[in-house]
Amino acid sequence: MPKRVIYHTINMCRFCTKEYPKCEAKPVFSRKLTLNRGRLDSEKSVVACDLYESPVEILKKKFH
Repeated sequence: MPKRVIYHTINMCRFCTKEYPKCEAKPVFSRKLTLNRGRLDSEKSVVACDLYESPVEILKKKFH
């Protein structure tokens, strides 16, 4: 029997310049995902978002 894998999630909101839920984004939470093999370590992580804004991209625009 194959070993079950536990995938580690990164919450995108922790790396975004906006504040959820004030930003009114429509995020996809990890609890909505279905994996064939394995499971996620958190069901509360935001794994995709329509309004994600990277602080790195903002700095690039500002200084270039």
